[in-house]
This record gives sequence, C-alpha cells and structure tokens, in this order.
Amino acid sequence: MSSYIKFVEKNIRTAWVKEWTAEFLKGLSALFTKETIENYCQAKKAEFESECQKRTKNKDSETGWQNSAATNMSQIRNAIKAWQETTKLDESNSYPQQTKEGIVQQHLALLTMNYPSDFHKERMQPTNEKKAEQRSNLEPIQCVDEYTQKIDELLQSADHRELTVGLIAATGRRPSEIWVTAQFVQVGQFEVEFTGQIKNKGEEREAYKTYTLVESFKVVDALARLRRMPEIKELKKQTLAEVDSGRNNKMNAKVKEYFSSLINPPMGESELSAKNLRASYAAIAIYLFCPWKQSTNQFITERLGHVSDATATNYEDYQVCDKNGKPLTRGAWVERINENMIPSKEGQAGNYRIRMTEACKEYFDDTEFLPYADQISRMQELIRLARIGKSFENGEIVNQVIVTQNVESRQVENTSEGEEMKEVTETAKKPIKVRDLSEVSNADLFGSNAPNTGLEKIRRAVQAIKAFNEVQPEKASRWAINTKVLKDLTKSRTSVVENYLNSDEGRINVTDYNLQHGFTYQHNRGKGNITDFVKLV
Repeated sequence: MSSYIKFVEKNIRTAWVKEWTAEFLKGLSALFTKETIENYCQAKKAEFESECQKRTKNKDSETGWQNSAATNMSQIRNAIKAWQETTKLDESNSYPQQTKEGIVQQHLALLTMNYPSDFHKERMQPTNEKKAEQRSNLEPIQCVDEYTQKIDELLQSADHRELTVGLIAATGRRPSEIWVTAQFVQVGQFEVEFTGQIKNKGEEREAYKTYTLVESFKVVDALARLRRMPEIKELKKQTLAEVDSGRNNKMNAKVKEYFSSLINPPMGESELSAKNLRASYAAIAIYLFCPWKQSTNQFITERLGHVSDATATNYEDYQVCDKNGKPLTRGAWVERINENMIPSKEGQAGNYRIRMTEACKEYFDDTEFLPYADQISRMQELIRLARIGKSFENGEIVNQVIVTQNVESRQVENTSEGEEMKEVTETAKKPIKVRDLSEVSNADLFGSNAPNTGLEKIRRAVQAIKAFNEVQPEKASRWAINTKVLKDLTKSRTSVVENYLNSDEGRINVTDYNLQHGFTYQHNRGKGNITDFVKLV
C-alpha cells in the first residue's frame, strides 16, 4: 500500500483518512469495468460515512458527521485525481467532463465519491441560520487601544502559547499557520507580505500583503522567537491535523484568559476561540486601514486571503464602536500606513562576518547538536547555551541528573473491607529557617507553607518524576513533566510553576527532557493523577 501513499500525502490532512484512501485506491486500481467500479465505490462510500459518524465528537449534532464527510471527501477526490494521472483511462473506466480547459476524461470513481447539492444544502442549514442571526447582532468592540496594548504585551512573552495568541490577534492568521507555515516579510510600518497560507480548495496561495494591528517589526520578531522555541520545533514532525488536535484546547484557554475581558464571543457561541480573534482582527483592520473607496467585504477578502467574497462573510461577527455602542468611522490609521518602517531585529540579519576554524564550523553545522536548518537560528541557540553555561558557573541553575540503582517501585495495595486508609495529617506547619533549602528534608519542605519554598518544591518534584520514569519498562507508563503534574505534586500556584518552566533551568530540566523522551502534550492523557504514582513525603 506504500505505493499509494504519495497520492494521499499532499492532498489529505487527517491521518485515518490518509490510510483509508490509500487502501481505497489500492482496491480501485484492480477494477476495470463500470459495474465493478460503481459497486466498489458505493460500498466504500458507505463504509467511509459510517467511520465519519463514529469519529464525530458532537454526537448530538445531526449534521456534524456530514460536515466532516464533506471536508474529507473533497480531499479524497483530490487524491483520486492525482492517482488517475498514472492510470490508463478508457471508455470502460472513465467518463468525459466539460471543464474550463475543454473536455477531459475523469475516472468513474469521481462520480460516486461525491455529494450532491442537496446534501450540502442540508448540512449547511444550521450553520447558515446561525450565521444570519450573528450578522443581525454584531458584537461591539469598544476598546481598540486596550486590545492592541494586550497584543503588545503578548508579543513580548516568553510563553509560546501567549506568543501564539498575540500573533493570531495581530495578524488574523490561523493557529497552524502561526505554528508551522507562516512567513512574514516587512513591507510597511503596519504591513507585511504573508506566505504559507493553508491550502484553499487544493491550491497554494501566492504571497499577498496583509495589515498588522501593531507595528510590523513586533510581529516579525515575535514569530522568529516563537519558531526557535523547543515546543514549536517539535511540531515539524507532525501533520497539520495532528498539530491542530494537539494544541488548540490549550491555546484557546489563553485566548479566553487574555481577551474575554475585551470582547464577547459572537451570538450563539459560549466561549472565545482563535476563530473569534480572526473575526475581531477583520473588524479592527477595517476600522484602522480600510479606505473609503473600497468595500469592506473586498478589503477582508484580500487581507485574509479568501478565495471568494462569500467566504469573507464568515468573519462578519464584530464591529468597532464607541463607548455608547455607536459604530466608528473606518480608516482611522490610513495616514499612518506611510509612516517610516521600524526594521525588525529578529526577522532579518545584518551583513556580519564571523571567522571560525574548520573544527569550529563542523560543530556549528552539526544538526544533532544544533538542530536548526538556518545559521541564524543556530547562532541564537549557541548564545542561549552560553547564557545557560554562565548561569551554571554562577550557581544560579540546578540541573537534575537522575541515577537510579536498585530502586523498587511501590504499588498501591487495595484495602480490605472495613480497613481505613492511613492519612498523613498536618499538625503544625512550622516556618523553615534553614537558609539552604536543599538541606531540608521532603517532610519538612512539603509540610511548610513558608514563602520562597516553591522553587525547591518544584525542583524536588521534577527529580522525583524523572526517578520514577527511569524504572518504568515502557514509555506508556512514564510521565511527561508539565504545569499540571508539578502543581498536583507541589500545590504551588500556576504562576510559580510557569515561571520555572519558562526559565533557562526549566527548559533544561523539563522542556529538553520531554523532547528527548518524545513526550507530547497528549502523553499523560488517561493516566489519572500523578500523586497516585510519585510520592514526595
């Protein structure tokens, strides 16, 4: 079946649909008559629809599986068209079709592997009704200054999730574009040339200009810093579908955290999401940059890269208003478009020459040591490692190196009926007076709520998780280290844990550790609570 993978790899995003289509094409290639092709395709189409229904998350929606089937079927048809280029088409297995280029022969499978207009009309009805209601009740944006200030703050963050949300809000791009495909080149103070738009109807979009809601250099620099983060680097190994499914929930939580006080979700939606930031971008971009002579629909079609005016209407959820709810005049920053552009520092390189020996260059070009494709990123990584080394030299960083010998894993025994579970009770939490917390026992450390003990608790928790993982025979029984497990073990505040994870020490002991062992965001799913496996007291 590997010979059919090449037809699905570029045309289909979802993993299970790729496998299904490769198998479908393998069976199809052995059929040469109209009757056998039609019977085979009808049976496989029914099988495909059953699988879509099974995999639909919203079981209460009557049209949920239909939307999934329609999206995937469009990609399956593209795979069939790619495959038929390598197949001999004749009267027994094809039919003539009128196209813009004239009459062409198409494989008979394309007649069955398709949905009629009535099917699409039925599945789109709930969406169109919801859209009509939202268009009649646009949500106001009454705080453009606060909105752009929030973007400025997020673009300075060292947290990859906050950076992502800031870039979505500033540019109106999709999450997967920000994480993987987008490239921005400055062309003006508030304008960039964008490439890397996710495919529309199977076609790659050419580069086009789009506005940024803050100065363009901030956007270019923020994207460059985001792409160099280890958490984002690992996404290159995943498909776009895997990227979306693995990160959208955590990213949408940040959307709600930072923008729920500024804008409401559109009518009929309960919570903010990245899609809403794309819609709010459209409204604010119209208010700031749309000329009077241009229709707002055409403006958004061009600046968000839509293939049609109809698609642009999907983002008509908001309008910019004053404090009294009265719509504001558009084009507020049109004159600012011609401001002198502040160049980015991260997104472009000066013409500097660095002399090095051949031996040094071998290390510099070693992608195992410096796993980046470009020299700028490698130099950034060398500087980061040098900073970490200096911190080690100054005693500012603790590196947890775990060596386990003769460690026996403790198992939780079931208690018999009537036997009570033993509980550790805290009688008196005395303040710790020892200056060096590394000398304090676990019992005293975790039995105290004294200030400034959080960092040492987190260090002990990281060490304990690593020690537990070392004696596990399989990867599935090991634990990825993240905010949740560290909070559960230490009872520390989220901000304390995340400050550690974003520090150089945290990146060495946690981020690099997770990447080295192949632990993704999904790794701990279904494992229960870390406190049932790792004990600190």
